[in-house]
Amino acid sequence: MKRCDLILDNALIVTLDEQERILSGHAVVIKDNKIVDILKSEHAKSVYEAQEIYDLKDKLLLPGFINMHTHIPMSYFKGLADDLPLQTWLEKYIWPNEAKHISKDFIYDASLHGIAELIKNGITQFNDMYFIAEQTAKACINSGMRATIGDTGIDFPMGDFHLPERSFEHIHGLRQEFSEHETINFSLAPHAIYTCSKKTLEKCRDIAQEEKALINIHLSETEFEVDQCIKEHGMRPVEYLDKIGLLSDRLIIAHGVHINEKEMELLKRHNVSVCINTKSNLKLASGFSPIKKYLEYGINLCMGTDSVASNNNLSFFDEMSITAKLHKALNQDPTILPAKEMLKMATINGAKALGAKDKFGSIEIGKIADLITLDTASIECQPFYDPYSLIVYTMGNSAVSDVMINGKFVLKAKQLLTINELEIIVKAKEYKSKLEVLNGSF
Repeated sequence: MKRCDLILDNALIVTLDEQERILSGHAVVIKDNKIVDILKSEHAKSVYEAQEIYDLKDKLLLPGFINMHTHIPMSYFKGLADDLPLQTWLEKYIWPNEAKHISKDFIYDASLHGIAELIKNGITQFNDMYFIAEQTAKACINSGMRATIGDTGIDFPMGDFHLPERSFEHIHGLRQEFSEHETINFSLAPHAIYTCSKKTLEKCRDIAQEEKALINIHLSETEFEVDQCIKEHGMRPVEYLDKIGLLSDRLIIAHGVHINEKEMELLKRHNVSVCINTKSNLKLASGFSPIKKYLEYGINLCMGTDSVASNNNLSFFDEMSITAKLHKALNQDPTILPAKEMLKMATINGAKALGAKDKFGSIEIGKIADLITLDTASIECQPFYDPYSLIVYTMGNSAVSDVMINGKFVLKAKQLLTINELEIIVKAKEYKSKLEVLNGSF
């Protein structure tokens, strides 16, 4: 018999592979951190000797969600400043608090808090943009989370922890420092075209090319941003990035709310991915992403939550459901964004944006075991006829039962295994008392 670490048995498997198979009566076999076999349940136990056989009766088994736009260390800013326009929210509340309070300990503690919330929402990987990236990386390592972490580039000082002249240059050092950790990658993260000069963006471009690194940027989130770009540069934001030479298949645009068809042609030509952040855009009244047009142009769309300061949670169930329903109504077409396509945006499309569709985003032999199970036994989940529909339109984060990252459980039977939930709640209350000191001014 062949040896393996784990057999996941008796689940309904939503593979999201190219054939879009849904398998019943099958088992998924895991060895080290990989899926090594998918076969009929009756054969699995005769072919493989497993350290553990995990019965997943009444569960759906699917690839973990990939959150493609986050600011996880902003966990302690949740609910700090709501119901405000984006620029007011940033300039009067968020940036002053960041300048005053952020430290290495703050970043680590807030990251750990956010990671716990990600796990409980079935998210096995996130693509982050924030400061002091090495602290978020350490929180990921200690909790077992997978992440691509960008150290934000911005052209003005943010307290003592961020100096503009240091933007981007230390990515090589970070990659060297964490090279032994296969769950951690680093990207370049220029904040936006209105906070980064052309010189800064060109520096980002050059380093990204040298390091073959991903680039994350907020782009065309508001009409104000687009109008400002036209006024200052005589062109729209995507055209501006194209002129600088920043468009490539390694670029991930967050938001992309106010983008016209000429810009879409450029995005498609350069295989740029766009990350949709519906709830954050709705809450900040930024507008509605032109998803129908994006799909017509064949642009890869993935999903993000943005930060909990502008969302205010990390639920992919909310994002999928609201996004699908909103755009059906906006386009007066109930057939667009069917549940299956929404689930792809939450999984395999994120892997494509990361240049890692051969590793993540579907359940296939040879892929890394980043997997989740969803419990269908609750009253709200019965009866169910279609797993895609159930996941997108019915379920919430309470359905998440198990989360496996890199072949190891970080949540099992709804219990966190790598993070002490009580401790992070106590820590959050301690930080809350400090953050209330500021009153929305420098």
